[in-house]
Amino acid sequence: MDFYRTSAVLRRHCLVLLLALTGAHAAPPDTASSIVALVGDQPVRTALLDALVDANAGRANPFDEESAQDRQARSDARAALDRNALLGELVTMELMAQEAVKLKLHESPELVAEAELAYKTLLQRDLVRHLLSTIPVTEDEIAQRYQGVPNERQFQLATLDVAGPAQARAALAALRAGKRFAQVARRYSSAPNPPAPGWLMAAQMDSALAQQVAGMRAGQAIERPLPQGGSQVVQLIATRQMPKPALAELRLGLRTRIMQERLGQRIEALKTGAAIRLTAGRVAPPESVR
Repeated sequence: MDFYRTSAVLRRHCLVLLLALTGAHAAPPDTASSIVALVGDQPVRTALLDALVDANAGRANPFDEESAQDRQARSDARAALDRNALLGELVTMELMAQEAVKLKLHESPELVAEAELAYKTLLQRDLVRHLLSTIPVTEDEIAQRYQGVPNERQFQLATLDVAGPAQARAALAALRAGKRFAQVARRYSSAPNPPAPGWLMAAQMDSALAQQVAGMRAGQAIERPLPQGGSQVVQLIATRQMPKPALAELRLGLRTRIMQERLGQRIEALKTGAAIRLTAGRVAPPESVR
């Protein structure tokens, strides 16, 4: 047996194994058709094999509108899986789980806590799926949200890397005196071939520069320090409005955003209506992990 591969399989499907632990959930009584293997006297249930197949085939994104083609693709992915190989993985899981129980590893407080966390993570995941299935988003709502999408602006920028603040200030003074940017670049650039001016959107800049550029007027120049050392002079040459993408291009993103907002509102409502009391003295980490 390839132990390292088996370990990876165990990690990948640990939640499936956790469902098999005693008390994790209430399983119906076993019948001949509900069992695919026996490891000792412990049955390996068909439901676990199906869960492992689903884990490998992938689940639909609950934010997406699943088409018939998507459903068929997932069905094809399930059909292409080797169920016998996956059953072998489950048998190995069960065998190792039984050995762990013999060694009383299942009584470890850490494992109990991890199992509870994993089980509640599963519940949280399925609650999110359920809530999303009850959140309707109409085409009118998507169209209304589209109306609020602003047109993107593009900025034509000329940049000049210089050795330090003194050179940056000298370059700015030359620009303010009416020198052309290309002339200033030839004199002060720390790079042998300064880049040509280019068009950028705010999302293509670092956030600090985007914020500065958004408040500049054409012809204005600024200096800023560079993370790798030295300074940079940036001049805004021009701006232009970009046409807003068509509704069809933005529709899925807008629908997802609406669903995320409404899901967040549902979760906040749960928190607001719950009786939650934090015991401050118990929140600090144990001394052993500090």
